[in-house]
Amino acid sequence: MKSDTKSTFAESAIWLGAAVLILIYGVVILQQSPHIPLLFSIAVIVLYGITHKVAWSEIRKGIIHNISESIEAILIICLIGVTVGTWMSSGTVPAIIYYGFQIFSPQYFLISVVILCSIMSLCTGSSWTTIGTIGVAFIGIGTGLEIPVGLTAGAIISGAYFGDKQSPVSDSTNFAASVAKTDLYEHVRSMLFTTGPAYIGSLILFGILGLKYSNQTSSAQQISVIAEGIKGSFRISPLLFLPLIIMIILIIKKFPAIPTMMAASGMGLLFTVFYQNKSWKDGLSYMYSGYVGQTGVDAVDTLVTRGGLTSMTTTITLMLFSLSLAGALQSTGIINGILTKTQKLTHHIPGLVISTWVLTFLLSFFAADPYLAMIIPANVWGWCYDEQGLRRSVLSRTLEDGGTIICPMVPWGTNGIYCSATLSVAVASYLPYYFLGLLTPAAMLFCALSGFGIKKIKGGTYDSSRE
Repeated sequence: MKSDTKSTFAESAIWLGAAVLILIYGVVILQQSPHIPLLFSIAVIVLYGITHKVAWSEIRKGIIHNISESIEAILIICLIGVTVGTWMSSGTVPAIIYYGFQIFSPQYFLISVVILCSIMSLCTGSSWTTIGTIGVAFIGIGTGLEIPVGLTAGAIISGAYFGDKQSPVSDSTNFAASVAKTDLYEHVRSMLFTTGPAYIGSLILFGILGLKYSNQTSSAQQISVIAEGIKGSFRISPLLFLPLIIMIILIIKKFPAIPTMMAASGMGLLFTVFYQNKSWKDGLSYMYSGYVGQTGVDAVDTLVTRGGLTSMTTTITLMLFSLSLAGALQSTGIINGILTKTQKLTHHIPGLVISTWVLTFLLSFFAADPYLAMIIPANVWGWCYDEQGLRRSVLSRTLEDGGTIICPMVPWGTNGIYCSATLSVAVASYLPYYFLGLLTPAAMLFCALSGFGIKKIKGGTYDSSRE
């Protein structure tokens, strides 16, 4: 939703800075949940709008518009909570953990996690689905191997977001190609110039870190305790992989996300009742409140006590506040005001690419909305890429480098909220190990300054028929 409100750069920067400082002070300094700091930030932006004669009805319309565009994502989060609850009670996730102990060794665990999560996200096009299913299981395996939870989460998220970004069936990938007006598969190929080196670098770093855990003597005993605890509390067999397999097939077949998650949670419920011999009442309770482990083994109970619709309440309310802030920033004209001083930075190719990334990053970080973060630079600077003879795939790649990849790093953003809540680990704990997100900007900067991967239009003129 665009705003016609005129705001100067100085005014916009001051009020946006005030909102950001409130967030940083509340979340970083006071170490509070982002909910209340976000409310105060929204209040600051609303105050700006009212004092600059923006009608509350316009601000309200912007907030509602922003939330309405994310309703599907909110419903998916609800269903993922339900699915995790039933996949715990059915034994599906415990089975993945149990068999994972037989396969993984500590020194190769982190690399394996990155590769497997990237493959699943590449196939499904969904980082959230990957994190909410096998990601949860890998947290359990990592705990048994005595690997820090933040490190395991970093490997999961690095793999999941690489696969999501490179998948032709990913929503964000299609969105970036669409707003940049480029071919989808050209966009996917173009991203390899930045995420490819970052992915390889991530594998190397996780491989080096994995060596640190190769000689741990206590992990074997811990694994034995957890494995026996799982086997003593669930009927374990390869049959329990069926819900995961069916869900992957449905996603590959491009079955809609919400019915797919409903099918996944339904399969978990059936296995809970007919395979684990639980009552229907218990099964429905697990869907709503989540599964609570009562194995008598503390380590196992900690791993399997997860999921349920109610477990996503905090995540959903935080998303609503975050989306409200983004809507208020748009409707009050603050974002347009920030853009007024940026045009002069785009007169040469390195400046254009770097400026696009910086603006996308800032919007993704402060407005906490990756789609808003990608669509605004695409609309503002798309013509600059045409004037300089660059292919639009350079634009679309840069949008994802500053948007999709950055999302899990924002504690008050929808992706950071989801990753943190689903894996039960704070953003600050996995951030130092989210190597894909930390290395991609470096690869982007190298490409922008060296010209590597900066593809130009044949003949140096823009072909409008490609739009």
